[in-house]
Amino acid sequence: MNMRLYLFLLGRIALLNAVVLGLPLCCALYWGEDTVQAFAIPMAVTLVLGLLLQNAGKQHKKQLGVAEGAWYLVSVWFLLGLIGMMPYVLTGILTPADAFFESISAYTTTGVSCLAPGQAEASSLLFWHSLMEWMGGLNFIIMLVTVVPQVSGCFGVTLSAHQSIAFSPMVSRMHNAALQTGKIYVGITLISAALYIAAGLNVFEAVNQAMTTASTSGGTASLDFAGYDNLFLEVAAMISMILASCNFLLIWRAVSRRELRSIFSDTELRTFLAILGAVSVMIVFHLWHSGVYDIWQSLRYGTFAVVSFLSTTGFASAQLSLWPGFDRYVLFLLVFAGGCIGSATGGLRIMRIIVLFRMAAREMRRTLHPQMVVSLKIDGVPVSMKIISRVLSFFFLYIGAFFFSMLVISLSGIPLLQAMGVAAGCLSSVGSTAELYGLTSYAALPVWTKLYCSFVMILGRIEIFSFLIVLQTIAARFHSKW
Repeated sequence: MNMRLYLFLLGRIALLNAVVLGLPLCCALYWGEDTVQAFAIPMAVTLVLGLLLQNAGKQHKKQLGVAEGAWYLVSVWFLLGLIGMMPYVLTGILTPADAFFESISAYTTTGVSCLAPGQAEASSLLFWHSLMEWMGGLNFIIMLVTVVPQVSGCFGVTLSAHQSIAFSPMVSRMHNAALQTGKIYVGITLISAALYIAAGLNVFEAVNQAMTTASTSGGTASLDFAGYDNLFLEVAAMISMILASCNFLLIWRAVSRRELRSIFSDTELRTFLAILGAVSVMIVFHLWHSGVYDIWQSLRYGTFAVVSFLSTTGFASAQLSLWPGFDRYVLFLLVFAGGCIGSATGGLRIMRIIVLFRMAAREMRRTLHPQMVVSLKIDGVPVSMKIISRVLSFFFLYIGAFFFSMLVISLSGIPLLQAMGVAAGCLSSVGSTAELYGLTSYAALPVWTKLYCSFVMILGRIEIFSFLIVLQTIAARFHSKW
């Protein structure tokens, strides 16, 4: 295992977050808040840690292997969680366990919270929460186009051939891919902020909300859309959520080649929009037919909820727990689908769902015509059996992790439906899933449940394969010593 490169990458992440901690520190100084020490101390600690890690890995190889890639994917989230929790602990707002849960929830863009309404009143803390969510989304999409393909092989499917994007374990090429996706991520954030300002928010509120939207996260710093009851804000949020659900590399390719029309020729994006439209019509009709709202309110609240849950953002403009069971269950299923591969969304992703359905259709044709040779293609590119096998494995592991987590979380004493919502929300990065069944706060959950939920959030972000590889390397090392 290439430990030097592993330490070097962790050091880079720590240094980046040390710089980011300077932003809420400056805000606290400017606004005259008493949270200056809560940001200054973590900034100094993170800076020293980053320098030590980067120095330890200075003479590293230029190629990333599977083992160190898996270890990095797992450990970087724990490192971020420890960095993010420090301001909450130093201010005394949260206990260490609650602060770690809050930090992991933000960095994994899950958006659940242990904070009571108004508990984090300092604007600098709200800004820090939004920054964690935004940095978590950025960290995820960068890893998705750099480290994840080397570890799980579950990312590209059609990207390498159809979009002329080559994934490589070479650090220099990883840097280029990260730069491309990072630019699109920043661009979507700026567009989102502009939309929120146009909808009536002030600059601070718009920037906070744009960061939570671009990262497809809800959370403490996000707006109470139901309280605002502003149609223009909801439209701005829906446009931003749809943009944040698109494949960033696809957008980069279209913008750099000035072929914006090519975006809509992508099978995954067209499928995403088709699901969005079809489910919206179904929810809107059922809400109206059930007498919950009139036709206009059904269109407004139903469409917003579908966009929010399919994009795994989790915003709510109505009290969803009062909706009919059918509508809540459909929204619950949407969190498993998620957005497009190459975005900060959670869930299985649309590309994997396409592969699963087309593989099932292929097997049906082969059953009817055993001698027929049927190949699986997406956008004209054949999908190899290796990719199909990886997608099937990931689907099995994902569903298995969901049911196991639901069982474990139910031991905390909450109703089974709420445990189901918590498990799905943590695994798919949609914290408000549990709100569908009445759980509005995680503060009352036992400490062990919060820590387990933190682990499930990380598991959902590392694509599960990384965790299994880490366990395998530990077992192999333990076995070799004996």
